[in-house]
Amino acid sequence: MIVSLQAQITDWKYGRGIIKSFITMLNDSDLDKPLPRKNLNTIRKQCEELIQIQSCYVEALETKQIQFNYQPLNDVCKDFLLAEMDKLDSKLETTLEQFTGCEKIVWFGDEWNIHQHISAMIGHEQMHIGQIIAFCYAAEISIPDNITNTMALNG
Repeated sequence: MIVSLQAQITDWKYGRGIIKSFITMLNDSDLDKPLPRKNLNTIRKQCEELIQIQSCYVEALETKQIQFNYQPLNDVCKDFLLAEMDKLDSKLETTLEQFTGCEKIVWFGDEWNIHQHISAMIGHEQMHIGQIIAFCYAAEISIPDNITNTMALNG
């Protein structure tokens, strides 16, 4: 994989690791606790949506066009969510191995280079991480220590 895409994948893995820690370390009650948001109003629903949206980004690597068409997940247990994330992450890396950095993805009529496309995917994941952290504070859900330490949330 070219160095610039490898750097973006390293950034991706940082955020994805945080999401997976939330799934792994929170109990089902906390994952399903209602949050102050109209839609995607639980951490679990946010994680489901992250999988659905990532599937669109990964599919666009093959079709060269982004389309946010996705199906509901058949299962939303922790093990399934983690397995789906692992599967998508593996496909993402395998597909990017073949890229030169010059590839374009059509975004609703505009051509984005591959780096813009991956940055948008990372940005979406990071936005949800911020929401989940804010919701944890608002709903008094204890943030796992490894996330608190990784993100320097002690202050």
